[in-house]
Amino acid sequence: MLILLAQLHCAIELVPATDPSARVLAPVSAEAQSATGTEHVFDYVDGLSGERLSPGDVGALVPVAYGPDGALPTRVREDDEAGAPIRRFIALPAAGEYTVRVDGLGSRRYFGCEARLPAAGTAARQVRITLLPRARDVSLSAEVERADTRREITPLGLREVELRPDARSEREVEVVRGTCAGEHPARGSHWCVLSLAADPGAVGLTARTPGFGLAPMTVSMTDPARSIDVHARYPGHLLGGVSLRLGALIGVLHGDGPGAMIAVDVPTRSETTGDTCPLGDTCLRGLVHLGAAYGSYRRETELVGPTTRVVPDGDTRANYGLLELGAGVTVAPGGTGDRLRLTGILSGVLAARTEERRDNNALLSEASSRLGLMGDVLASVRFAGPWTVFAGLRALWLPSVGSRGRQFSYLGAAPVSTESASLLQLGLLIGLGVDP
Repeated sequence: MLILLAQLHCAIELVPATDPSARVLAPVSAEAQSATGTEHVFDYVDGLSGERLSPGDVGALVPVAYGPDGALPTRVREDDEAGAPIRRFIALPAAGEYTVRVDGLGSRRYFGCEARLPAAGTAARQVRITLLPRARDVSLSAEVERADTRREITPLGLREVELRPDARSEREVEVVRGTCAGEHPARGSHWCVLSLAADPGAVGLTARTPGFGLAPMTVSMTDPARSIDVHARYPGHLLGGVSLRLGALIGVLHGDGPGAMIAVDVPTRSETTGDTCPLGDTCLRGLVHLGAAYGSYRRETELVGPTTRVVPDGDTRANYGLLELGAGVTVAPGGTGDRLRLTGILSGVLAARTEERRDNNALLSEASSRLGLMGDVLASVRFAGPWTVFAGLRALWLPSVGSRGRQFSYLGAAPVSTESASLLQLGLLIGLGVDP
């Protein structure tokens, strides 16, 4: 991952005497100038903040001058109270240009710099040196992506993410948790990245997220921002915060025509990875299920008696509406490209059924509400964006759905039996879903 940034460079330049930011130079006679060289007063400026640096900030940055034939004679001004890095008398060449270099290898705060300046003129000169800091505050975020959809790892999980130099930069880069000012914010992942290279340039970093692996990134130390945001991205499973399913129910045991269903599933989230998990792993999450359905059933009735005799007595049928509340698990198998979901759900149901009538339209049981259990086993396949197609099996059990049938009577009429019957209905589920 490459962080593209505007480039900032160090600079060494002469400052005109009329510049309001120029230092006030102590007067030096022309004879002294010619005898000791041209006085140079160096102003050091932080290239990011624009602030003028004190002598203590740049104590390890010693300016050196070079001419066509090598190093130029340089002497520290004896009455200078500001310190050696600030004032120098340099014997300039007669013509042409000379090089001023500030070697930064001895400093852990700033990179060095080099520039060529004109040698013409003997007046004391103000030299502004704009330096780049070696340290940058880096704010790290970790995201899991699938195509163009991304989810951030939770703040708790972000605490477990480590930032370190990559193999090519490990000898020239130090990475410390917290800000460069020594602060450790309670939220987020903050790091101080310090480059020890001779010159500012690209720094190779690696973010290690447990379970997801390594994410490479590059940060430029010539970025004009002191604080840089970087993003580690990993391919992974994205579990929807809320999944919606709408489909048809076709009974294969005790069915009596097609029905319809709608369901909302809410998976649980991991404390560290949120609603994500590594793409190569098999991801298991619990879920809460809420649904409704409309269907019909057909079941056999019996004629009971006399004594212990029981014989088939035709079928009865009714329609029902279901309210479902339950829990289950959803599985995202590894190696499927985050396209397949397997789901198992067990729910308690409240079934409101219509009157049960036999084939001759005779009333068997009045309309009523019944409690029962329901189990679903589903497979969903993502085919476009958040859209999925699913298929599965449903088992509905109502332990007391209605009357068992009729009771034999020697009086000729067979009244409705007081015994109740259970219902086990098996069906196929097919439909569409939305799993963001």
